[in-house]
Amino acid sequence: MENMLIAEYSYEEDIQVKQEEAMQQGMILSGEIFRKVKENPKLTNRQISEEVGCSESDVRNVKKIFGI
Repeated sequence: MENMLIAEYSYEEDIQVKQEEAMQQGMILSGEIFRKVKENPKLTNRQISEEVGCSESDVRNVKKIFGI
């Protein structure tokens, strides 16, 4: 006899979990960008993006959100 694990799959729940994970990752990235800018305000957006591993657009967006 084979044991089978059958999990109830919910598309809506799957999407919600993925959205929450993306939001958490975005918050972490924003925090890293913010910290880099505060540590060294003379860094260019490109330098920050290379150090943090994101796009220059991400850096500009975070600066705009935090007014820096």
